[in-house]
Amino acid sequence: MTGNLTHTALDWLLRIQQRPEDAALRTELAAWLAIDPRHVEAYRKAERVWQLTGSTAAAAAPPPTERPRIPAAGIAAAAVSAPGSQRPRRRRWPALLAGSLAACFMLWMAPDAYLRYQSDYRTGLGQQRSIELDDGSRVQLDSQSAISVEFDGSRREVRLLSGQAFFQVIPDQSRPFRVDADNLQITVTGTAFNVAVRPSQLTVAVQHGSVRVAEGNQTLAEALRTGDRLQWRGSDQVTRDTLPVSRIAAWQQGRLVVRDARIADVLDELRPYLPGKLALRDVELGDRRITGVYDLRNPDAALRAIIQPYQGRVSTWTAWLRVVDREP
Repeated sequence: MTGNLTHTALDWLLRIQQRPEDAALRTELAAWLAIDPRHVEAYRKAERVWQLTGSTAAAAAPPPTERPRIPAAGIAAAAVSAPGSQRPRRRRWPALLAGSLAACFMLWMAPDAYLRYQSDYRTGLGQQRSIELDDGSRVQLDSQSAISVEFDGSRREVRLLSGQAFFQVIPDQSRPFRVDADNLQITVTGTAFNVAVRPSQLTVAVQHGSVRVAEGNQTLAEALRTGDRLQWRGSDQVTRDTLPVSRIAAWQQGRLVVRDARIADVLDELRPYLPGKLALRDVELGDRRITGVYDLRNPDAALRAIIQPYQGRVSTWTAWLRVVDREP
């Protein structure tokens, strides 16, 4: 019952934000809210869910003072006014903003819609996929990952659109193999390496051979070699270290191996294995560091194990939203 209420409240919130000046719609909302106090609480929860759903939706939302909000007390009276009353009108949202807000919400609800259009190969939740390219090179895609491929007589280019992939490249001196991953370009002739695109960083790690990593015209690493890892968080935040080769692309064996890593970064690695969204509310918890090996085949258990040492907890708000914070 609670889940149904939450979904209904989210639907009401989206409709109101699309048509904030629709008096009939607001009257219908007031009637629904007046039926049961639980409806009011569900609507409040829907507003909190909206605020936790990530940077895209948050950026599209107007300032809180302009967003229609429903008071907890006297809500029906606030939403319904007599036909002749002269109530001060809220500032009208531009139609374009309302439409953009709705579009952002729909993209959040169906985050892979655009990837379907862009990608040549992709994986769903919990899936891995091995792809043989036209030149004989192989790409192993992780859960919720996608690539597009452009090969011709003079070039071999793969774009990592989301997630992570492990590349085993057939040597061809006349046609270097290039991987574009957001801001980075990784160029090789023949080698095996892993590339991950995460919200907080991009990572390149070499299992054997060597790769060149650049950001536009700037070379970040002329030669990453066996065991080398480069992490990019921005043009002025590039780090390089060395890993045991066994840790590179351990996800292919269903393992997430971390050593002295921020919990926020580890959650970024775990997100592709969980349905829906995972929101981290406690910044201090996200900055804590952990070391461990976690089972990606049971991501919910892995999530609990990651945050447990620091009294973290997971609240499941709906089937598609998990919220991480700490015990009060």
